[in-house]
Amino acid sequence: DLMVAALLSRRLRDAVTLRQRLGLPSDETTAYRLVNSEGDGLPGLVIDIFGSVAAVQFTTLGMKRNEAAVFAALQQLPNPPTTIVETAAGSFAQVEGFASAGRIVVGTEEQIAQGALCKEGGVQLSVDVRGGQKTGMFLDQRDNRRLLGSFCKGARMLDVYSYAGGFALQALRGGAASATCVDISPRALTLAQENAQRNNLGPLETVESDAFRFLEAAAPLHYDVVAVDPPKFARAQKDLPAALKGYQRLNALALNTVKRGGLLASCSCSQLVDEESFERMLAAAANDAGRRVTIIHRSSQGPDHPVPPGFSEGRYLKFLLLGVF
Repeated sequence: DLMVAALLSRRLRDAVTLRQRLGLPSDETTAYRLVNSEGDGLPGLVIDIFGSVAAVQFTTLGMKRNEAAVFAALQQLPNPPTTIVETAAGSFAQVEGFASAGRIVVGTEEQIAQGALCKEGGVQLSVDVRGGQKTGMFLDQRDNRRLLGSFCKGARMLDVYSYAGGFALQALRGGAASATCVDISPRALTLAQENAQRNNLGPLETVESDAFRFLEAAAPLHYDVVAVDPPKFARAQKDLPAALKGYQRLNALALNTVKRGGLLASCSCSQLVDEESFERMLAAAANDAGRRVTIIHRSSQGPDHPVPPGFSEGRYLKFLLLGVF
Protein backbone atom coordinates (compact mmCIF):
# COMPACT_ATOMS: atom_id res chain seq x y z
CA ASP A 1 0.00 0.00 0.00
CA LEU A 2 1.62 3.25 -1.18
CA MET A 3 -0.16 5.41 1.40
CA VAL A 4 1.09 3.21 4.25
CA ALA A 5 4.62 3.23 2.82
CA ALA A 6 4.55 7.04 2.56
CA LEU A 7 3.28 7.38 6.14
CA LEU A 8 5.97 5.00 7.46
CA SER A 9 8.66 6.90 5.57
CA ARG A 10 7.48 10.28 6.88
CA ARG A 11 7.27 9.12 10.50
CA LEU A 12 10.72 7.54 10.27
CA ARG A 13 12.18 10.82 8.96
CA ASP A 14 10.42 12.64 11.83
CA ALA A 15 12.05 10.23 14.28
CA VAL A 16 15.49 10.94 12.78
CA THR A 17 14.90 14.72 13.02
CA LEU A 18 13.93 14.43 16.69
CA ARG A 19 17.01 12.32 17.52
CA GLN A 20 19.25 14.87 15.80
CA ARG A 21 17.71 17.59 17.99
CA LEU A 22 18.53 15.38 21.00
CA GLY A 23 22.15 15.22 19.81
CA LEU A 24 22.02 11.62 18.59
CA PRO A 25 24.22 10.23 17.21
CA SER A 26 27.23 12.11 18.59
CA ASP A 27 30.99 11.64 18.89
CA GLU A 28 30.38 10.13 22.35
CA THR A 29 27.25 8.07 21.63
CA THR A 30 26.29 6.05 18.56
CA ALA A 31 23.92 3.64 20.34
CA TYR A 32 20.38 5.00 20.66
CA ARG A 33 16.71 4.25 20.00
CA LEU A 34 15.56 5.64 16.67
CA VAL A 35 11.92 4.46 16.84
CA ASN A 36 10.06 3.90 20.11
CA SER A 37 6.78 2.46 18.90
CA GLU A 38 3.77 4.65 19.89
CA GLY A 39 6.11 7.45 20.99
CA ASP A 40 7.15 7.96 17.36
CA GLY A 41 3.71 7.31 15.87
CA LEU A 42 4.75 3.81 14.74
CA PRO A 43 3.00 1.33 17.09
CA GLY A 44 4.48 -2.16 16.98
CA LEU A 45 7.90 -1.00 15.74
CA VAL A 46 11.15 -0.61 17.66
CA ILE A 47 14.39 0.37 15.92
CA ASP A 48 17.65 0.58 17.85
CA ILE A 49 20.80 1.95 16.21
CA PHE A 50 24.20 0.53 17.16
CA GLY A 51 26.80 2.39 15.11
CA SER A 52 26.16 1.38 11.50
CA VAL A 53 23.74 -1.43 12.48
CA ALA A 54 19.96 -1.06 12.83
CA ALA A 55 18.19 -3.68 14.98
CA VAL A 56 14.48 -3.83 14.11
CA GLN A 57 11.81 -5.52 16.21
CA PHE A 58 8.15 -5.95 15.24
CA THR A 59 5.71 -6.39 18.13
CA THR A 60 2.36 -6.28 16.28
CA LEU A 61 1.01 -8.27 13.35
CA GLY A 62 -0.05 -5.11 11.50
CA MET A 63 3.44 -3.64 11.50
CA LYS A 64 5.03 -7.01 10.69
CA ARG A 65 2.84 -7.18 7.55
CA ASN A 66 4.41 -3.90 6.44
CA GLU A 67 8.00 -4.99 7.10
CA ALA A 68 9.09 -4.49 3.47
CA ALA A 69 8.00 -0.82 3.62
CA VAL A 70 9.81 -0.37 6.95
CA PHE A 71 13.07 -1.82 5.61
CA ALA A 72 12.77 0.26 2.42
CA ALA A 73 12.17 3.46 4.41
CA LEU A 74 15.24 2.74 6.57
CA GLN A 75 17.41 2.35 3.48
CA GLN A 76 16.13 5.66 2.06
CA LEU A 77 17.29 7.71 5.07
CA PRO A 78 20.09 10.28 4.47
CA ASN A 79 22.62 8.12 6.40
CA PRO A 80 21.19 4.63 6.06
CA PRO A 81 22.51 1.79 8.23
CA THR A 82 24.91 -0.56 6.43
CA THR A 83 23.41 -3.56 8.23
CA ILE A 84 19.76 -4.16 9.13
CA VAL A 85 18.96 -7.00 11.50
CA GLU A 86 15.50 -8.18 12.52
CA THR A 87 15.49 -9.37 16.13
CA ALA A 88 13.01 -11.99 17.33
CA ALA A 89 9.88 -10.58 18.99
CA GLY A 90 9.47 -13.50 21.44
CA SER A 91 6.22 -13.45 23.40
CA PHE A 92 4.83 -10.51 21.36
CA ALA A 93 4.87 -12.67 18.23
CA GLN A 94 3.03 -15.51 19.99
CA VAL A 95 0.31 -13.17 21.25
CA GLU A 96 -0.06 -11.46 17.86
CA GLY A 97 0.08 -14.75 15.96
CA PHE A 98 3.08 -14.37 13.66
CA ALA A 99 6.37 -16.21 13.32
CA SER A 100 9.43 -14.25 14.40
CA ALA A 101 13.07 -15.20 14.14
CA GLY A 102 16.29 -13.21 14.14
CA ARG A 103 17.73 -12.63 10.65
CA ILE A 104 19.94 -10.34 8.62
CA VAL A 105 17.80 -8.27 6.24
CA VAL A 106 20.52 -6.07 4.72
CA GLY A 107 24.24 -6.75 4.97
CA THR A 108 26.26 -9.86 5.77
CA GLU A 109 26.98 -12.12 8.72
CA GLU A 110 30.62 -10.92 8.66
CA GLN A 111 29.56 -7.35 9.45
CA ILE A 112 28.14 -8.41 12.83
CA ALA A 113 30.32 -11.46 13.55
CA GLN A 114 32.18 -9.43 16.22
CA GLY A 115 28.94 -7.80 17.35
CA ALA A 116 27.68 -4.34 16.41
CA LEU A 117 30.41 -1.82 17.28
CA CYS A 118 29.15 1.42 18.81
CA LYS A 119 29.76 3.92 21.61
CA GLU A 120 27.76 4.84 24.68
CA GLY A 121 28.86 7.84 26.70
CA GLY A 122 32.42 7.55 25.44
CA VAL A 123 32.66 3.80 26.09
CA GLN A 124 33.22 1.58 23.05
CA LEU A 125 30.93 -1.43 23.01
CA SER A 126 30.30 -4.57 21.01
CA VAL A 127 26.58 -5.39 21.08
CA ASP A 128 25.24 -8.90 20.45
CA VAL A 129 22.34 -8.02 18.12
CA ARG A 130 21.71 -11.66 17.19
CA GLY A 131 21.90 -13.58 20.46
CA GLY A 132 21.43 -10.79 23.01
CA GLN A 133 18.33 -9.81 24.95
CA LYS A 134 15.73 -7.51 23.33
CA THR A 135 17.66 -5.83 20.48
CA GLY A 136 21.01 -6.64 22.14
CA MET A 137 21.25 -3.84 24.71
CA PHE A 138 19.01 -1.97 27.15
CA LEU A 139 19.36 1.56 25.77
CA ASP A 140 16.68 3.00 28.05
CA GLN A 141 19.21 3.12 30.93
CA ARG A 142 21.92 5.03 29.05
CA ASP A 143 21.50 8.38 30.86
CA ASN A 144 21.09 6.64 34.22
CA ARG A 145 24.30 4.67 33.67
CA ARG A 146 26.19 7.89 32.94
CA LEU A 147 24.70 9.63 35.98
CA LEU A 148 25.65 6.79 38.31
CA GLY A 149 29.13 6.61 36.77
CA SER A 150 29.67 10.27 37.66
CA PHE A 151 29.25 9.41 41.37
CA CYS A 152 31.72 6.51 41.40
CA LYS A 153 35.12 8.18 41.79
CA GLY A 154 37.26 5.91 43.99
CA ALA A 155 34.28 3.64 44.69
CA ARG A 156 34.07 -0.11 45.08
CA MET A 157 31.08 -0.74 42.80
CA LEU A 158 28.66 -3.67 42.44
CA ASP A 159 26.44 -4.18 39.35
CA VAL A 160 23.74 -6.83 40.00
CA TYR A 161 21.82 -8.26 37.00
CA SER A 162 24.64 -6.61 35.10
CA TYR A 163 23.94 -8.16 31.67
CA ALA A 164 26.88 -6.85 29.56
CA GLY A 165 28.08 -4.54 32.35
CA GLY A 166 26.50 -1.19 31.40
CA PHE A 167 26.53 0.33 34.91
CA ALA A 168 29.91 -1.18 35.82
CA LEU A 169 31.64 0.14 32.69
CA GLN A 170 30.38 3.68 33.29
CA ALA A 171 31.42 3.37 36.96
CA LEU A 172 34.97 2.43 35.92
CA ARG A 173 35.00 5.27 33.38
CA GLY A 174 33.95 7.58 36.21
CA GLY A 175 36.97 6.54 38.26
CA ALA A 176 35.68 3.60 40.33
CA ALA A 177 38.47 1.72 42.11
CA SER A 178 36.88 -1.60 41.10
CA ALA A 179 33.63 -3.03 39.78
CA THR A 180 31.94 -6.42 40.13
CA CYS A 181 29.34 -7.70 37.65
CA VAL A 182 26.87 -10.36 38.78
CA ASP A 183 24.70 -12.13 36.19
CA ILE A 184 23.35 -15.62 35.54
CA SER A 185 24.48 -15.50 31.87
CA PRO A 186 28.11 -16.46 31.17
CA ARG A 187 27.75 -15.00 27.63
CA ALA A 188 26.74 -11.59 29.06
CA LEU A 189 29.65 -11.61 31.51
CA THR A 190 32.11 -12.47 28.73
CA LEU A 191 30.79 -9.47 26.78
CA ALA A 192 31.21 -7.25 29.86
CA GLN A 193 34.83 -8.36 30.26
CA GLU A 194 35.55 -7.90 26.53
CA ASN A 195 34.04 -4.40 26.61
CA ALA A 196 36.14 -3.50 29.68
CA GLN A 197 39.30 -4.66 27.89
CA ARG A 198 38.31 -2.79 24.71
CA ASN A 199 38.29 0.45 26.73
CA ASN A 200 41.22 -0.35 29.05
CA LEU A 201 38.81 -0.17 31.98
CA GLY A 202 39.28 -2.19 35.14
CA PRO A 203 39.64 -3.99 37.38
CA LEU A 204 36.35 -5.70 36.49
CA GLU A 205 35.36 -8.88 38.32
CA THR A 206 32.57 -11.07 36.92
CA VAL A 207 30.52 -13.51 38.99
CA GLU A 208 28.16 -16.01 37.34
CA SER A 209 25.40 -16.36 39.91
CA ASP A 210 21.73 -15.95 40.73
CA ALA A 211 21.37 -12.41 42.12
CA PHE A 212 19.56 -13.41 45.31
CA ARG A 213 22.08 -16.16 46.05
CA PHE A 214 25.01 -13.79 45.52
CA LEU A 215 23.54 -11.04 47.73
CA GLU A 216 22.62 -13.48 50.51
CA ALA A 217 26.30 -14.49 50.78
CA ALA A 218 27.84 -11.05 50.07
CA ALA A 219 29.90 -9.28 52.73
CA PRO A 220 27.84 -6.63 54.56
CA LEU A 221 28.72 -2.93 54.16
CA HIS A 222 31.30 -3.83 51.50
CA TYR A 223 30.42 -1.60 48.51
CA ASP A 224 30.28 2.17 48.06
CA VAL A 225 27.87 2.06 45.10
CA VAL A 226 25.44 -0.75 44.21
CA ALA A 227 23.12 -1.00 41.17
CA VAL A 228 20.29 -3.54 40.95
CA ASP A 229 18.53 -3.67 37.58
CA PRO A 230 16.44 -6.86 37.57
CA PRO A 231 14.36 -8.24 34.70
CA LYS A 232 10.60 -7.73 34.67
CA PHE A 233 9.18 -9.39 37.82
CA ALA A 234 5.51 -8.68 36.96
CA ARG A 235 4.32 -9.71 33.51
CA ALA A 236 0.60 -9.74 34.38
CA GLN A 237 -1.59 -8.08 37.03
CA LYS A 238 -1.86 -11.38 38.95
CA ASP A 239 1.96 -11.38 39.37
CA LEU A 240 2.01 -7.99 41.10
CA PRO A 241 1.90 -9.00 44.82
CA ALA A 242 4.64 -11.61 44.33
CA ALA A 243 6.68 -9.16 42.23
CA LEU A 244 6.60 -6.46 44.93
CA LYS A 245 7.66 -9.05 47.53
CA GLY A 246 10.53 -10.07 45.23
CA TYR A 247 11.65 -6.46 44.73
CA GLN A 248 11.46 -5.85 48.48
CA ARG A 249 13.61 -8.88 49.31
CA LEU A 250 16.11 -8.03 46.54
CA ASN A 251 16.50 -4.42 47.68
CA ALA A 252 16.76 -5.34 51.37
CA LEU A 253 19.60 -7.75 50.49
CA ALA A 254 21.26 -5.10 48.30
CA LEU A 255 21.01 -2.48 51.06
CA ASN A 256 22.89 -4.83 53.40
CA THR A 257 25.93 -4.63 51.10
CA VAL A 258 26.10 -0.80 50.92
CA LYS A 259 28.51 1.16 53.13
CA ARG A 260 27.14 3.94 55.31
CA GLY A 261 26.97 7.06 53.13
CA GLY A 262 27.02 4.93 49.98
CA LEU A 263 24.55 4.77 47.09
CA LEU A 264 21.98 2.24 45.89
CA ALA A 265 20.57 2.59 42.37
CA SER A 266 17.36 0.56 42.28
CA CYS A 267 15.50 -0.07 39.03
CA SER A 268 12.27 -1.68 37.83
CA CYS A 269 11.21 -2.21 34.23
CA SER A 270 7.81 -3.71 35.20
CA GLN A 271 5.22 -1.26 33.86
CA LEU A 272 2.61 -2.74 36.24
CA VAL A 273 4.65 -1.48 39.20
CA ASP A 274 3.89 2.25 39.42
CA GLU A 275 6.28 4.81 40.93
CA GLU A 276 4.41 5.15 44.20
CA SER A 277 4.32 1.38 44.77
CA PHE A 278 8.00 1.17 43.91
CA GLU A 279 8.90 3.90 46.44
CA ARG A 280 6.78 2.28 49.17
CA MET A 281 8.48 -1.04 48.44
CA LEU A 282 11.92 0.62 48.84
CA ALA A 283 10.83 2.14 52.17
CA ALA A 284 9.76 -1.33 53.34
CA ALA A 285 13.04 -2.86 52.09
CA ALA A 286 15.03 -0.24 54.03
CA ASN A 287 12.98 -1.07 57.12
CA ASP A 288 13.71 -4.80 56.64
CA ALA A 289 17.44 -4.06 56.30
CA GLY A 290 17.47 -1.67 59.26
CA ARG A 291 18.85 1.14 57.08
CA ARG A 292 17.84 4.76 56.57
CA VAL A 293 17.56 5.79 52.91
CA THR A 294 16.94 9.08 51.16
CA ILE A 295 16.04 9.70 47.50
CA ILE A 296 18.75 11.64 45.68
CA HIS A 297 17.53 11.31 42.11
CA ARG A 298 14.66 9.73 40.23
CA SER A 299 14.27 9.20 36.52
CA SER A 300 12.82 6.99 33.82
CA GLN A 301 14.00 6.05 30.32
CA GLY A 302 16.06 8.48 28.24
CA PRO A 303 14.64 11.10 25.83
CA ASP A 304 15.18 8.81 22.83
CA HIS A 305 12.35 6.68 24.31
CA PRO A 306 9.50 9.19 23.92
CA VAL A 307 5.88 8.36 24.84
CA PRO A 308 2.60 10.04 23.85
CA PRO A 309 0.88 12.18 26.55
CA GLY A 310 -1.54 10.18 28.67
CA PHE A 311 0.13 6.86 27.78
CA SER A 312 1.48 6.02 31.24
CA GLU A 313 2.14 2.39 30.19
CA GLY A 314 4.95 3.75 28.02
CA ARG A 315 6.79 5.13 31.07
CA TYR A 316 7.69 1.70 32.39
CA LEU A 317 11.20 2.30 33.73
CA LYS A 318 11.77 3.43 37.31
CA PHE A 319 15.29 4.45 38.40
CA LEU A 320 15.74 5.64 41.97
CA LEU A 321 19.10 6.64 43.39
CA LEU A 322 19.22 6.35 47.17
CA GLY A 323 21.65 7.61 49.76
CA VAL A 324 22.11 4.82 52.33
CA PHE A 325 22.85 5.23 56.07
